[in-house]
Amino acid sequence: MNYRQGDIAFVGVEELPKALKFSKINVLLQEGSGGNPHTFKGGQFYPNQKENVLGYLVAEKTKIFHEEHSPKGDEIQDGIYKIIRQNEDTHEGLKPVVD
Repeated sequence: MNYRQGDIAFVGVEELPKALKFSKINVLLQEGSGGNPHTFKGGQFYPNQKENVLGYLVAEKTKIFHEEHSPKGDEIQDGIYKIIRQNEDTHEGLKPVVD
């Protein structure tokens, strides 16, 4: 299962990459391009900032929040998700999505 929330996407994966450490305190996934934060409740976040990857989320009864797209939160299916910054293909090449 995959989900999109503004300028980030949650892409379902089979398993976590090895050697990741879960963050007990980080509920901010990314500050959106418009200044609104992408956050979540429930589940565990494993930061892993490489290229467009923000990290991984093990979702268990998880809701994702964003002031513009889902201020009351959207439930996502339990599972493991790679969280990526979205890009769009333009005539000038790939550019980050700005929501």
